[in-house]
Amino acid sequence: MFDIRRAGVLALALAAVLALAAGCSDSPSQGVTAAEVDSIVQRITDEAVASDDRDIEGMVARAVEASVERAMMEQPSSPPPMSAEEIQRTVEAAVAAATSEGVTADQIDSIVGRIIDEAVTSDDRDIEGMVARAVEEAAGDQITAAQVTSIVNASLKATNEAIEDVATDSAAAAAAAASAQMSAQEAVMIAKEAQMASERMELEPLIVGNLNGFTGPLTEFATPLRNSVELAASHVNRAGGIGGASMLIISRDTAVSPVQGVDSARALVDVENSVAIVGALSSGVTIAVAQSVTIPKERLLISGASTAPAITVLEDNDYVFRTAPSDAAQGIVLGGLANEQGYKTAGVMYINNAYGEGLTDQFEKTFSALGGTVTAKVAHEDAQPTYASELGKATEGDPDVLVTISYPGQAKVYIREALEGDYADTFLFVDGVKGSDWIEEISGWDSLEGTLGTAPGGPDRPEKTVFESAYLNAFGYPVSHPFMAEHYDATVLVALAAAKAGSTTDSAAIRDALREVANAPGEVVGPGRDGIARAFSLIADGRDINYEGASGVVDIDENGDVFGPIEIWKVEGGAIVSTGRFELP
Repeated sequence: MFDIRRAGVLALALAAVLALAAGCSDSPSQGVTAAEVDSIVQRITDEAVASDDRDIEGMVARAVEASVERAMMEQPSSPPPMSAEEIQRTVEAAVAAATSEGVTADQIDSIVGRIIDEAVTSDDRDIEGMVARAVEEAAGDQITAAQVTSIVNASLKATNEAIEDVATDSAAAAAAAASAQMSAQEAVMIAKEAQMASERMELEPLIVGNLNGFTGPLTEFATPLRNSVELAASHVNRAGGIGGASMLIISRDTAVSPVQGVDSARALVDVENSVAIVGALSSGVTIAVAQSVTIPKERLLISGASTAPAITVLEDNDYVFRTAPSDAAQGIVLGGLANEQGYKTAGVMYINNAYGEGLTDQFEKTFSALGGTVTAKVAHEDAQPTYASELGKATEGDPDVLVTISYPGQAKVYIREALEGDYADTFLFVDGVKGSDWIEEISGWDSLEGTLGTAPGGPDRPEKTVFESAYLNAFGYPVSHPFMAEHYDATVLVALAAAKAGSTTDSAAIRDALREVANAPGEVVGPGRDGIARAFSLIADGRDINYEGASGVVDIDENGDVFGPIEIWKVEGGAIVSTGRFELP
């Protein structure tokens, strides 16, 4: 059986040797040689793992000290470095092992290739993060956690064999080590990291499910939101974990369908043993999941995007929370914005679910109270080839504005039809359509220039900057969609509550601690690895904390709701930009 403690040690040894191989040059310089490399690989992967006292640091320190004098006398030759492609060829055994789990060779090759390529170029040696990202990618492709484990275990085993082959090649290992200028102190640091990773793997992880919309009308949102959850877990793990235990994210697709959402939630709870779920995107899916799965099974559910007012009044036994404000707030701001723009009449097109109904009703109440008239409220379904019939009804009487309360998958169809068919040319948008991809698809930037919209969001503040900078550094592109910060905060709050509760497996205890870490009183802590590490330290010292997140203050009320500002955004110059206005209802 594959030893998970050995996997933790192998991961760090793998990172070290790959980093050395990637940096190999033809000119040897002062540094350690084959003896040190051999001691790092052999001692960490063999003697250290087998040791009863687990003193990995001491073993490697002694091995390095003993070998430095001899190693410095060697004059290695300079063979070419071991490339990612060469290592990847050694994982063919993983393909054979994992196909027995029902995974295709292409899927395996993609996962293994991602781990290897990232490992070769990684500066921070975050193998844990690399594997987590590969797991997220696999889960998004509907590969189970068991299948991913089979892939990762097999690839680690095969790759370790390749590393051992290189380590026994004195010239290649020495050239790599000399080029990298690795000192004895650096070797000890690698060993310490390996020990910490190995010990963390021995603890019960905090398993958190993520319900996302990888298929269906919200696909444009799926990757940014999954990345935000993944980034939060990476920060938690790099901050030392929950009492040393890792946070593991497992994502599953809902297709923005209540039926599939319930099936995915059951798998997360019954198969993957998720202690909490972050999600879903759609309010209708979140309500169905809560009523059918998480409430009866007493599992914490916290959504970073579901905004329907109906969630506030769910009979949930206090197991349902959210970090996105209710549409009771957005509807008020949207109605006020329509009145401010001088619109006297408005037609509404809305997605036929809890989100669309709730936001539409609140908009109508506010707009009517301010003297406006909603001429028509027309519900539509998902994935229709045409919305001409609904558009005709919504724009009957030529209202001043067509309010679009939908998702990108539908908006890209009926906004094009509205423009091309002369149904309407003046719109108000909401959070559900705040995405640039669908506008680019309809080539409608010029036609939509100046269009305004609303979405939960606050002004720039240090906590928001920490999140946005970390996201850009991690994924190479900036924060781009609504609810990314809210997903990050939801994930962090689960981890902090688990630390406060002293458990990674008791959902009720984590639920009970959620408000304690989110609300005042307590010492204010923020997002990012450093902010989370400080929060863990304060909790360990028995002190109260008050997490203020990337999305803003996340104080949770008795209904599990948060209260926050609504941003007014607009289409301008071929992009979606903020107007700099943030309204409270």
